Amino acid sequence: MKKEYTDTSGQPHQVIKTWRAALYVRLSREDEGEKEESYSVTSQREILKEYVKQHPDMEIFDIYVDDGFSGTNFDRPNFIRMMEDIKKGMVNCVLVKDLSRFCRNAVDGGYYLDDVFTRLRIRFIAINNCLDTFSPNMNASTRCITVGVQNVINESVAATTSVNVRSTLNLCRQKGQFIGSFACYGYLKDPMDHHRLIIDEEASEVVRKIFSMFINGKSIIGIAKELNAQNIPNPSFYKKLKGMRYNHPSKDKNDGLWSDSSVRRILKNETYAGNMVQGKNTTISYKIKKCRQVPREDWIIVKGTHEPIIDEETFKRVQSMFSNHVRTSPKTFEADLFAGLVKCSDCKKLMNKKTNVQPYGTYRYYKCPGNKKLKIPPCGNHTIRIDKLEQAVLQILQKMIDTSLEISSLAEEINALPKNETRGKSLDAALEGIKKEREKLLKMQLDLYPDWKDGIISKSEYLSLKERTICELKRLEEKENEAKKAREELEQCLTSSNLFLKAFTKYGRLESLNRAMILELIEEIMVFPDGKIEISFKFRDSYKEILGYIKENGIRFTA
Repeated sequence: MKKEYTDTSGQPHQVIKTWRAALYVRLSREDEGEKEESYSVTSQREILKEYVKQHPDMEIFDIYVDDGFSGTNFDRPNFIRMMEDIKKGMVNCVLVKDLSRFCRNAVDGGYYLDDVFTRLRIRFIAINNCLDTFSPNMNASTRCITVGVQNVINESVAATTSVNVRSTLNLCRQKGQFIGSFACYGYLKDPMDHHRLIIDEEASEVVRKIFSMFINGKSIIGIAKELNAQNIPNPSFYKKLKGMRYNHPSKDKNDGLWSDSSVRRILKNETYAGNMVQGKNTTISYKIKKCRQVPREDWIIVKGTHEPIIDEETFKRVQSMFSNHVRTSPKTFEADLFAGLVKCSDCKKLMNKKTNVQPYGTYRYYKCPGNKKLKIPPCGNHTIRIDKLEQAVLQILQKMIDTSLEISSLAEEINALPKNETRGKSLDAALEGIKKEREKLLKMQLDLYPDWKDGIISKSEYLSLKERTICELKRLEEKENEAKKAREELEQCLTSSNLFLKAFTKYGRLESLNRAMILELIEEIMVFPDGKIEISFKFRDSYKEILGYIKENGIRFTA
């Protein structure tokens, strides 16, 4: 005997002889974390199959499994495939274990059940919720209450889980623990502690090469071309070669070649300086899984969490180079020796590099762009030949290096003076005395309350002594900070940690210039109308500091 089914409005459908059922199964990562066997893919599949066996008017068209996908949205590959089959008329019944397997989004879930499935005349069955949209007992009112309430409950579970997960992940980030699925190129996750990064020796050499090429004047595009010429695989292809299950958004188009964006990301990644940088992106909400960028000031950065591939000084130098917008040669993809540094003394604009080809020779020079761009020239005739500029800079740099060597020699003589050794010991003794005095006061502070409660001192005496102790501890803290600062200043002058001396003395006798050296030592070069130049060097504060140290020790030095 044929069977009639009634829709939500109570109107009879045409007679359906067989229901072609789509068995839909979903399991998210959060469900896996609960370790509930009842939610496993296998368990869901078997329950759905058993239900079909018990209903002779049903047959399985296909089984659609989304393993590892959230129920807060419908951006799931097999759900999309199921909907395509429904629209083609190949499926007229959807069977799930319960509503939470179908979705955890009240609005979107209601849209599919009350709108899409109703218009397409699709029967929907959620076994555990006793929900069957074609059941005679399931009218519009009953379905609205049953589905609506259950969907809200399911969504609240997803929302609560999202809040808990975000809080846990942020706590890990603030502790400097790595929480990503894959370490950035150049690092690996420590097999003994997946929240810690260790250096990948092979990839880290490429990272060092990239930083070195950039410092030495190679453009970002030039670096990418050089890496491709050496057949070095790009980061995502490298992960694939190493057997990692890494899926890049453009994996189908990935040919293993480096792009300028990949090189730029590496040069700007502070992780290579030994600092953990996380929280750069976040999902819009627990329902909308699309990522959005987080402002830099809201990133979570923890210093010194792992071994650096690039030292802090080199990383900072590279970041400062990004602020100098320099052009590179279209043939060599390398920046000019002084690119981004030569400026007009009047308008303070960067001067342009020009080439003048004559039968008797080719001349390269810098020229101020102001006269060409403005009707009223604000500047004089600011030009300087590059060969003469190189010669002048070489001579001035060598003088500065000679000066640094002389200062270093004087500093070593001063360091050997008995009074400096005595001063260091005196500061150490002062710090030790402050430490003991603080410990004594803290013990006294702890004893005050019991003494008051035992009646040894009155309440007014307790409050007075407590206030005096707090004031004395604050005074000791200020005194300790002053002593520590004096000790640090003495250490900086007594050792080779002075930045000016470190930067200049290592070059010794100069024979030629290179861009890396120039970028490390020179801030800018001003060109005057008469062809004279003025060089502003970096580490000016350290220079004044070491000169002050020499003067304090009664030695005359003319820089």
